[in-house]
Order: sequence, then structure tokens, then C-alpha cells
Amino acid sequence: MLELTPELLGNYLASSLPGAKEVEVRDMSRLPLGASRETYRFDARVVKFDGTEESLRLILRRDPPASHVDSDRRTEFESYRAIYGHGIPVPRMILLENDPAKLGGAISIAEDLRGFHNSEYQLQEAAWAKHLPGLARQMWGYMGKLAAVDVAKLNLETFMKPATVQNAARRQLDYWVETFRRNQVGADPIMEAAIRLLDRTCPIAKKLAMVHGDFRAGNFLYDDGGEIRAILDWEMAHIGDPLEDLAWSINRVFSFGKDDRRSGLAPRHEAIAIWEQASGIKAQADALAWYELFACLKGQALWVSTATVWETGKNRDIILAYASWWLTNAQNRAALEIMGRL
Repeated sequence: MLELTPELLGNYLASSLPGAKEVEVRDMSRLPLGASRETYRFDARVVKFDGTEESLRLILRRDPPASHVDSDRRTEFESYRAIYGHGIPVPRMILLENDPAKLGGAISIAEDLRGFHNSEYQLQEAAWAKHLPGLARQMWGYMGKLAAVDVAKLNLETFMKPATVQNAARRQLDYWVETFRRNQVGADPIMEAAIRLLDRTCPIAKKLAMVHGDFRAGNFLYDDGGEIRAILDWEMAHIGDPLEDLAWSINRVFSFGKDDRRSGLAPRHEAIAIWEQASGIKAQADALAWYELFACLKGQALWVSTATVWETGKNRDIILAYASWWLTNAQNRAALEIMGRL
């Protein structure tokens, strides 16, 4: 894969940023964030044709040779732009490049919101306990706000597949079943039982919304005072049932404190109550139960995909091996719990 150097990136930006004559890239470093995309932080000194200069702090996301998430730079880039200004804090997007030949992979560049935290594990330390209730209210509050946004006003179908209230659940189920079976390395009777149950009981959505797809602790930035500053990682965003985001966020495997606090922040019933108040939607018990079991299938499809990408040598980032090793058994236990078999 093409090495991303300050010189290569600077030359590219000089030819791509509007009004730029020369760009010097400084202090570029790769960040150990996420398993689906490469993330780089850098500063850029931009000299413009009119003689003025501008200093920018930027984040670059690059598609790797292989990933466990089947998405593209445009989906995430346009998702950020679509939701920007609708009450959900997100970084401002700067540039999108879909040609992988220029920088060794499709890239997106956004403003870098520095000085904040994103670790979900840090929140389990004693010093952060006082902030957990507030972070819970904010996280599920923003998730509820996202669910409440009129999806018709976001023009998502220009870059997302359309969906209806009748087929939203079925489309997601079919996609993740195919992903799971394409990547599994052995028999998984627990997940096959879950698939049979999900197939028989697909719900009809109460409404359509922009679904983030990976809304949980670890995918937002927060400051020292426990304020959420930005919701990140929109590469799996799509049009669907907003219950999908809620169910994913309360997935048992994301109870990072190894107790009943979902996403390591609050008990399941509190998370649901916050979301319901913010969204104005009642989380119907049977539909939410379906999406909680679906979250186990989706999660398992991701974890076996990380194993496949690692084992085939297509991407040797150690986080891929770690995620598949750590989460596969935990996800099956979560599915058994939801099906009443544990």
C-alpha cells in the first residue's frame, strides 16, 4: 500500500484545496482509532494565491486494502455533511477523494477537534464515575435527536440505498446474514438459531430515520468536564429503523465495565427512557427485542469479518485480530441471553 507521507499529502492538498498555492503538512501521525479505517492527524500551513496564509488542524481517514466494514469514504463524508447543523455535534467536512490511486486509498479530510477524549475504557475509571449519568443523558439524547430528524429533509437517497418502513429490517437482516455466512470459519449453531428467529419475526418500522450504525461509547469525543463534543464514525450510516441504533448501543458486549451499564454508561432501562424522551418514539418491546438480537448477528458478522481479513493477510492491523478473538464468544453469549437460553 502506498505510504502516506507529509510530502505526498502536501502536494495533493495544494492541488485540491480551493485557492491553495502551497501546502506544508506538519506533525502527521497515525492514530490508533477504530478497526475499519486508517486515521491520521496533521497540521497544514496553507499559502494561498492571494498571498494570505491559513493554519488548519485536520483529520484524514483512509480506506485500507481490506476492512471488516463494507463501506466507502463517500458514505461517511456525505453522512457527516447531511447531519451537520441538525443538533447532532459532528466535525466539519473539508475534502473527499474517491480515487485510491492518488493517496493509496480513498480518503476524507475533516476538521480535527483536538484536546478531547474518545476512550470508552477510560470512562470505567473511578475518576470518571461522576460524569457517567451526564454522558448517558447526552449520548442517548443525541441518538434520540437523530431519530427525530425528518429523514426526508436530509436528501440521503443521493448516496444511500432507499428503504421503506416495510423493508428496512429485512434489508438489514439479509445484508448481515450474507456477510456473516461469507466470513464465518466454522459452524455457529447459536447464531444460526438467532437467524431463524429473526427471519420469522421481522418488524415493520414506526418511522424511517438516518441510522448511524455504530452509535455507542467509544465513537464520540468528550471533554474533561464530561461534555460530548462530537459523534464520530458514520461509515455504516444508512436509512432505516431508528430502533437499530438504540439496540446496538445497549448490546451486552458494549458493557465495558462488565456490569449492566450499557455502553459502560447506564442500565438498559435508563438508556431506553432517555432515548424515548429525546426521540418522541415509544420503543415497542417486541420490535426492540428483535433489533437487540439483530445487533448480535450484526456484531458477529463484523467480528468474523475481522478474523477473515486478518487470517488472509489482507490487513494485518493488530486490532482486527484482537476484536475477533475478544468479541466472538461474548456476542454468542449475548444472543443466548436475549433468546432466553442462558
